[in-house]
Amino acid sequence: MKRNILLLVLMMVIMPFVAVSQENMPVETEAPKPLFTYPQAPDTIKSFQDRANYVVIRFWNNFDLSKPIQDEAALERAFVDYINFFPHAHKTVVINSIKDLMNKAQSNKVNFALIAALAEKNIYSDQAVFLSDEAYMPFAEAMVRAKFLKKSQREYYANQLVKINQNVIGAQCPELEVVNLKGEKKMLSEMLSDKMTLLYFTDVDCIDCMISKVRLSTSVAVNNLIEQGELKVICIVKKKYSKALAEEVATWANNWEIVTSDKAHEVFDLRANPSVFMIDGQKTIINKNLTVDMLLN
Repeated sequence: MKRNILLLVLMMVIMPFVAVSQENMPVETEAPKPLFTYPQAPDTIKSFQDRANYVVIRFWNNFDLSKPIQDEAALERAFVDYINFFPHAHKTVVINSIKDLMNKAQSNKVNFALIAALAEKNIYSDQAVFLSDEAYMPFAEAMVRAKFLKKSQREYYANQLVKINQNVIGAQCPELEVVNLKGEKKMLSEMLSDKMTLLYFTDVDCIDCMISKVRLSTSVAVNNLIEQGELKVICIVKKKYSKALAEEVATWANNWEIVTSDKAHEVFDLRANPSVFMIDGQKTIINKNLTVDMLLN
């Protein structure tokens, strides 16, 4: 009897601690189930690229794009899984797969627009999981060709294509009229260095821009390159010129050339804010849509 009472008391003491420890234990959550079954490359395919090609070509075979999509979050997860294979597959395979996907998606207008929006977010925007002009263009081209879309929708994607094409890496830097802090109009091409030019596109009313501006202007590496004559920084403030604006930005950096232009976003394919373009001595775009962190790293 005494033994039973002792056990009961012991359980009363231990149980609260067990309960607390269970409450504090991490709860294991199941991974979301895929929207559909993904294809698997057979074991007979040995090459990593060939296996990626196999999956990319057949990725959407088990999904009916003509039916309404009930779970858009699950669709986005599948879409991200799809584009994660892109870097490992052959470029031609990726492009043909995208074209096939958009052809099939036209069976449902809502799905067609939804997939294009997912492509814009995950391949084109500053949130991109896989940033690639080449991979994004077939999506945009399909939207431009879709006669069932509103004219404004088609024009939206057409404008994106224009900016992509005139900002391709390896192409000549687009021409842009800018206004310097004295109120003088200049052509950007006349200001580029014969060594290397960093174009820094920014706003005045953006907290991230201000933080990045300080980091860039105080970078020892950047300032050393400027001092050595190897680099020129042109800061393009994306606003219409005014004396008040000129006075506000004049003190940002004494070794930058600071200009303004409210047309920069129409000419340059600016997806991040702020955004950095690198131009070589032949006025060729060698990199674009870098963040300041990417540049400094």
